Amino acid sequence: MNQHTLHKKTAKVIENQHLDFERFFMTHYKVLFGLGYRLCGDKELTKDLLQSFFLQLWENRFQSQNIQYLEAYLKKAFHRKVVKTLQKNTANQLALKNQSNSLSVPSYESLLINLQTEKKQKIQLETAINKLPNQQKEILSLRFKEGLDYAEIATSTGKSQQTIYNQIHSAIQKLRKSFHPIF
Repeated sequence: MNQHTLHKKTAKVIENQHLDFERFFMTHYKVLFGLGYRLCGDKELTKDLLQSFFLQLWENRFQSQNIQYLEAYLKKAFHRKVVKTLQKNTANQLALKNQSNSLSVPSYESLLINLQTEKKQKIQLETAINKLPNQQKEILSLRFKEGLDYAEIATSTGKSQQTIYNQIHSAIQKLRKSFHPIF
C-alpha cells in the first residue's frame, strides 16, 4: 500500500469519526444542557461547559474506556464538571469580595471618628493610669513600656515575682473598670 492510499484511508476514518461524534453530540446535547441549566441557572455558562465537556470527550476519544451505561456516565461526568466549576466560581467571587473589602478606602468621616475615639481612649487611659498608686504605675511602665518580664521587674524592684504579678493584675483590673463603658 502506497503513502497516498494510506493518507486517503486515514482521512476517511477521521471524517467518519467526525460525523459519528457530531451525531453523538446532537443526541446527548439537550439532555446534558437541561441538567447543566438546572444546576447553574445560566444558559451561557451551561453552553460553555458543554462545549468544553464535548471537546474533552473528543480529545480523549482514543483512550478507550469500557463504559456500559453511556448516558449515565455522561450525566455524572457533566454533573461533576458543572459542580466543580460552580465551586471554583464561588471561591473566586469570595476572594474578589474579600480583596475589594480590604482595598476599600474608609471615608473621611469614619477616619475622623476613629481618630477622635482613639484620642478619647488615650486620654481616658492616661487619666486612669494617673489614678493608680505610684508603685503600680512604675511596675506597669517596666512591664509594658520597657518590655521587662516578671522576673526582671522583681529583680529591679527588690520584690517577689508573685508580688509583681499581683500588682500588675490589680492595676489592669482597675484600668478595665475605668474603661467599662467603652469595653
